[in-house]
Amino acid sequence: MVDHDGRKLSVREMISAHLLPLLALVATASSVSIALSLGPISGQSYRWNKCYDAGLALLERSSPSIKGGDRTAIAANFCNGGLPNKPAG
Repeated sequence: MVDHDGRKLSVREMISAHLLPLLALVATASSVSIALSLGPISGQSYRWNKCYDAGLALLERSSPSIKGGDRTAIAANFCNGGLPNKPAG
């Protein structure tokens, strides 16, 4: 490979000349790959939040006597696949 002056480049100079674009390409590909892999996680968390909010609203309507941490625990348990059990007492 020759530079702009017409002299032949050494291996070290060729690596130096092409290293930055190569690293930029690798960084871009990695960023795109990470962004694409986060898509399903984002969708799952969106659905879980909708389930949680709907569970809290349902408990508010159907069992207003359940308050505080019990209500949030029941809603989270249901959205995680548990059975909708009422607390003892």
